Amino acid sequence: MVRTIRRYRDVMSIRAVIWDFDGTILDTEWPAFYAAKVEYERVGLELSFEGWSTTIGTANHRTWSDLLHEQAGDRIDSPELVEQRYRTLKNEMTDSNPVMPGVSRLFDQINELGLGCALASSSPIGWVQRHTTRLGFWDRFEGVATRTDVGRERTKPHPDLFLLAAERAQLDPAFCLVIEDSNHGVTAANAAGMTAVAVPHRLTESHDFSHAAARLDSLEELDLADWV
Repeated sequence: MVRTIRRYRDVMSIRAVIWDFDGTILDTEWPAFYAAKVEYERVGLELSFEGWSTTIGTANHRTWSDLLHEQAGDRIDSPELVEQRYRTLKNEMTDSNPVMPGVSRLFDQINELGLGCALASSSPIGWVQRHTTRLGFWDRFEGVATRTDVGRERTKPHPDLFLLAAERAQLDPAFCLVIEDSNHGVTAANAAGMTAVAVPHRLTESHDFSHAAARLDSLEELDLADWV
């Protein structure tokens, strides 16, 4: 396999990995976008791919459903029905997705190298715990921080989630490698004094990751031994 790591700057050796969840461990981002897009199309509207992309990684923004009701007015069904259809389709698509390529190997490598392991997500705890449990990863985390802990306004790009995850796992932020899929996440990791690797997908590949320590095309390219 040809490795296409684009490393932007040298960093100190790491002692722990802090994961993002959505779009990094599991592709939940495309199901969320697609399910919302379907609801927009029901009333003859188009959901902006570019606009959606700017919200990935943070919860500090207006919800798509609020914007849809504002734009569609009387053409739309009740908020409860719209939300039910959205969640049903999003969950069906998400539940059928495998973990992102390279994730399972990296969890094994974390164990082999004796690295700490934590998770920081702008999603609520119920969502994160349900999926990481069914995938068999929940017990791998020594510390977890989610939107439930800090509130929408203090999710990424603020550093709160990463600092709280590190505190709960008793990790030194200066020696943590963060794996992220969004520019908001990389910004938050940097603000927490951590090193961030960006692994974008189709919804975030246009993000500016010049502030990341490296940008990878896939987690399969990441060898943690290069960072310890």
